[in-house]
Amino acid sequence: VDAVLPVLAGSGVRYFPFPGHITGHPSVLEGSLAEIIGSAEKLAARDGVHGLDLLAYRSSLPVPELVQAVCTRINKPVIVAGSITGPQQISAIAKAGAAGFTIGSAVLEGRFPAASTDVASQLNAVMATISGWHFSA
Repeated sequence: VDAVLPVLAGSGVRYFPFPGHITGHPSVLEGSLAEIIGSAEKLAARDGVHGLDLLAYRSSLPVPELVQAVCTRINKPVIVAGSITGPQQISAIAKAGAAGFTIGSAVLEGRFPAASTDVASQLNAVMATISGWHFSA
């Protein structure tokens, strides 16, 4: 974060760093709920940090509780990323207060529940899942 913020200053780029202790590849979120919340609060307090990118499904903690705890403790958007593979997960993070989510491998590898495994079908299934839903801003 310290290396990134000066580079982005004045650029208009919105920066959403990962809270918590991130290890490995694919990235894993480690730490207790208190440690992750503490990290989230410190990051969110920084000028130039516009929100957080929370690897909730790559943590050993219960996802809805983790997302809700982080979302209620900071006043910036929380995007959930990593290992989202289906509608139930998206529903859980929306209900927990996330501002949004990212999805990658599940769509690119044809693993999201859809009519077909091609990317267009996968994305259409994701969009149908969230149609009419409201994520927090």
